[in-house]
Amino acid sequence: MKTKNLIERLSLFLLALVLTMPTWAQGGSGNESETITIASKEDWKTFCNRVNSGQTTLNAKLTKDVDLGEEIVMVGKYEKMYSGTFDGQGHTLKFNWNRSDKGNLAPFWCVKDATIRNLRTQGKITTKGFGLSGLIREANGTTTITGCASDVEITGGRLGEASQAAGMVLVVARGASVQITDCLVKGSITDNAWESQRGMAGFVYWAEGSCTMTRCLYVGKNNSTGDPNSNTFAKGNGTGTTLTDCYYLNACGEAQGTQVSEAQVKYGALAYKLQAGRTDNIWGQSILTDNEPLPTALASKHVYKVDFTYNGNTVSRYTNYNGNIVGGMPTAKELVGADFDETKTYTMIFDGGFEVFTLVTADITVPVQITAHVNDVAISTAADWKAFCQRVNGGEHNLNGRLTQDIDLGTEIVQVGRYLHPYVGTFDGQNHTLTINWQGEAGATPFLNVENGAVIKNLRIKGKITVDESNTAGLAYAVYGNVTISNCITDVDITGGHSGEPSNAGGLISGVGSAHLTITDCVVMGSITDRSEESVRQLAGFIYTDWADCTMTNCLYLGTNNASDNGKCHTFLRKGGTFENCYYLNASGTLQGEQVTAEQLKSGEVAYKLQAGRTDQVWGQTLGTDTVPLLTNDATKQVYGVKFTYNGNEMASRYANNAQPVFGGLPTAKDILGTGYNPQNTYTMIFDGGNFTAETLVTEDKTVPVSMTVGGTFEIATKDDWKVFCALVAGGQTGINAKMTADVDLGTDIAMVGTTNNLYGGTFDGQNHTLTVNWDAGSANDVAPFRRVSGATIKNLRTEGAIRSDSYYLGGLIDEAIGENTVTGCVSNVNLTTSYDYSSCDAAGLICYIYTTGRVTISDCLVKGSINATGKKGRRGMGGFVYVQNGTLVMNNCLYAGTNNASGGYTFASDSDDEATTTLNNCYYLNTCGKAQGTKITAEQLKSGEVTKKLQADRTDKCYWAQQLGEMPDFYNAADKSKANYVYYDAAKKGWVCDDFRLTDGQSLPIGLDFTATKATYDRTLAAGKATLCLPYELPVQGFRAYTLADRQESRTAVHFKEVNGTLGAYRPYLLVADAPARLDGENLQVKADRSSIVLYSGEYAFSGAVQEVVNRWLASDHAYILQDDGMFHKVTTEYPEATVPAYRAYITCPKTLGAKQLSVVLDGETTGIGDVTNEATDGKNGPVYDLQGRRVADRLDDARHQLPAGIYIVGGRKVIVK
Repeated sequence: MKTKNLIERLSLFLLALVLTMPTWAQGGSGNESETITIASKEDWKTFCNRVNSGQTTLNAKLTKDVDLGEEIVMVGKYEKMYSGTFDGQGHTLKFNWNRSDKGNLAPFWCVKDATIRNLRTQGKITTKGFGLSGLIREANGTTTITGCASDVEITGGRLGEASQAAGMVLVVARGASVQITDCLVKGSITDNAWESQRGMAGFVYWAEGSCTMTRCLYVGKNNSTGDPNSNTFAKGNGTGTTLTDCYYLNACGEAQGTQVSEAQVKYGALAYKLQAGRTDNIWGQSILTDNEPLPTALASKHVYKVDFTYNGNTVSRYTNYNGNIVGGMPTAKELVGADFDETKTYTMIFDGGFEVFTLVTADITVPVQITAHVNDVAISTAADWKAFCQRVNGGEHNLNGRLTQDIDLGTEIVQVGRYLHPYVGTFDGQNHTLTINWQGEAGATPFLNVENGAVIKNLRIKGKITVDESNTAGLAYAVYGNVTISNCITDVDITGGHSGEPSNAGGLISGVGSAHLTITDCVVMGSITDRSEESVRQLAGFIYTDWADCTMTNCLYLGTNNASDNGKCHTFLRKGGTFENCYYLNASGTLQGEQVTAEQLKSGEVAYKLQAGRTDQVWGQTLGTDTVPLLTNDATKQVYGVKFTYNGNEMASRYANNAQPVFGGLPTAKDILGTGYNPQNTYTMIFDGGNFTAETLVTEDKTVPVSMTVGGTFEIATKDDWKVFCALVAGGQTGINAKMTADVDLGTDIAMVGTTNNLYGGTFDGQNHTLTVNWDAGSANDVAPFRRVSGATIKNLRTEGAIRSDSYYLGGLIDEAIGENTVTGCVSNVNLTTSYDYSSCDAAGLICYIYTTGRVTISDCLVKGSINATGKKGRRGMGGFVYVQNGTLVMNNCLYAGTNNASGGYTFASDSDDEATTTLNNCYYLNTCGKAQGTKITAEQLKSGEVTKKLQADRTDKCYWAQQLGEMPDFYNAADKSKANYVYYDAAKKGWVCDDFRLTDGQSLPIGLDFTATKATYDRTLAAGKATLCLPYELPVQGFRAYTLADRQESRTAVHFKEVNGTLGAYRPYLLVADAPARLDGENLQVKADRSSIVLYSGEYAFSGAVQEVVNRWLASDHAYILQDDGMFHKVTTEYPEATVPAYRAYITCPKTLGAKQLSVVLDGETTGIGDVTNEATDGKNGPVYDLQGRRVADRLDDARHQLPAGIYIVGGRKVIVK
């Protein structure tokens, strides 16, 4: 078993430094009375610089919100602690700080005797380090913090090291006294350490001194799991932490203070409590807008309380100035308390006529008179319904009612509830149906006004409602306060609106205001027809308008509508709300919930989902008969779910009624495998070991495991195919063969072949396709495309991309190899990055670990990617090909061309195990990876084809390695033969060949092997006149005359050449003379690598060929002469830096003592060069102009003739007189 020795590190606790350091004396700044203003990022930086330079008592005020962005600028140092007064004036300091592995971040780094007030901080702090705070890192002396709010998302720490983060103050130093008053912490803390090591605090992480918190609120989020190192407000061993009127919504580790509910936080109760009766505005909240209280002086956010009193009981509601109370009027049950009788109806009279719409401008108390009545009305006829409505509308608004039979109200509109007497009782339809056929004005609904405390359940509404105007619905017109509607169905055809005026219709409710409405297990069927224009229409499947909180659970919309996609129509409700487990068949404008199909409705899937695992039956369906789910408690209609799992993952589902087989038959292999299903393969499936069949009767929810056998070769063309292949191996089919038929990009999805218990042992043929990964494994170790193999053959596969992890053992192809394995013709071009730094990272370009039982042969493989260990210790061990090699390894014809930052390791494989055997045959490397192994080669050798020939070795049966000259070696691919400069070994010709060899004039092409160019093309046409030439291939003399340096040189001002016939040699310099344009290419030419004849010597002259550009500086220093347009060789000087020799030309060099400005050319004893004198010869106007000393004086004669002094010049090899 592979092991990794982990050295447990003792965390260097931030406070160890804090507790041992002296308290430095703070000197005055010399301008204690100065107060500066901060309105920009630059102002903040100036403030920080002045404080950190010694002006520690400088006062400051924020006059605007300031965004620091990603630039980290903090106030105070240990030796320059901030001691002034900082007033945020209610403004916000924003930042988005990311400090990699470094910690110790907070806007105020170190303070002493400071006052910080009315400041908001907002943004992010992200690091793998520790010591993080949303406001202050360290507080010393007597420091006061008032009216501040921290809303910072803090992410820190790493495995083995806690974030040590705090929402407001990281450390209260020894001897310090810190007062935190009227402050709020929002934001979040995410600690990336192991759960048991996490350490954080909502307000103060460590209090070594005294810390007093008064009227503070923590509503932030965190990932503390009750670890002992975290506290909601503060921890430490100092002189004491005192909490007075401090509250929290979510604990952070150890609970401290008083916990409050989300409703108290959201609806004003806590803001009022924190304000604590003070006349100055300290805490406030815009109720229904702000999710929590906030320290603020804004009068508009002041929260007022209304106390409703009855018989010694008090129920409170809250609101802002001149607003309506939030949460609706109190119910009789709330006010009566323990004496409330569910069988009675209560009439309530509120003092002064107070109602839900009464505007509140101060704290007030409202006495309530309550009268109890007998309550329970049975309704079995239309007359009973009318009598019930009359009693409610007459004042008995909490009267309970229940239907005992289906009732048809016909066309008579009789509604429950009125504006002054809204319905607040409980109405139980007992699954009976109220049928209507109403035509009238706006608001024609069975329930007109429903308010706080009302419950409507088990009711079915069916029929039609037609109005000429707007605002109607299938159940209720207007709802206020806390109302519950459950187990109701509306199947009403609603028609409303007219030209220019929308219907504003809802399938269930028209409008909701100042309420918390809960709708559970309801169905809307029927239809909505809006008669207004498409652009005007406004409607919703369930609720048209909602100005309060709505929670919908287990609801289904099956209705039809003519909604427009105009942003004013909605599937469930208009303004949003909370949806849980809600579904729709047909959309109604804006999509909400989850869409389902008619097939899903028919199959039982939706009924099962809506039942949601509850023991009491709410939903049901007779499968095969009912086409949609029903609200029913009929046990014969109960739907059970059967989950079919493959490799532990749910892949398909079927449904069944009680004591019935699954509906729709068993899933197919395609159902189980999804997009990974391959019709070319054969699949055999066994359900629950053969214990489950299509006839098995289902009496409960079941999970049925599926095992599968695949015949043939599994084809992989997509990401999903790869995942299915991984699942098949993980499921036990370790010997399955596979091949890739297309490149596959796995993206960020980590899916590896083989597991600890199921090692891959088949044949995998990549067919030269590429598997691309972009994996971030987090803290996971042992990450590679093939996790574990034994008895496997992996061939012709290319891996590319990146793998990142905080841990060890990352492999470009294989993580672990056991037993006999073969890897052939594979390329790994994966960039491996690890931040692991407890010991060596153990990453490898091809295989991480070969066990003692492993016998691995790697042939003709290439590693090109990078290995980067970001930690110093991590760099101590990695492998270019293989890192840990404890078995037997043979490597043949392999190339390591990757990069790494190893300080230790092995270029090909480790050799430290005495029992291990590693054999390298014909293996090469460009860069070492720790210890050098194999044969060193250069980048030039790689590009030239020399290494490709070495890797082919002496094998003549076929071509293994090939490449395009100038690129990297790679494996032979017949499809690449048509590419330019692609060289390969031709077994039939028993030699190296290039079908299309091309030279680009002036561009050097590296050539490191001899080959035959079936077609050679050089994009240079030899113009009439003289030219120099040096080619890497042999070229027959045709269409030109060729000369080489004569054996004897008899002049110091002329160079003698002799003619060459037959074939020009490769890499030999020549002087060519053409009477007409000529080509320099051909067919079946021999290209050579040997450059030994590239320089010829005769007398004092050397004639040198160039196959890459020779620069001016080198030519001048070597006393070189180059051929110019006048047919003579001119001396090169640095005065004309543009004078160079391009590739595939030649030049002459001679001793410095020669001194001539130019050299004439003597061909077979005949001097050539300067022609007859002419008067501005027309054939020379476009050439360079030289004086008689050989100096170039102009680029063109026709451009310069009026600027040149009179005299004789050389243009195009002829004398020209300028008068």
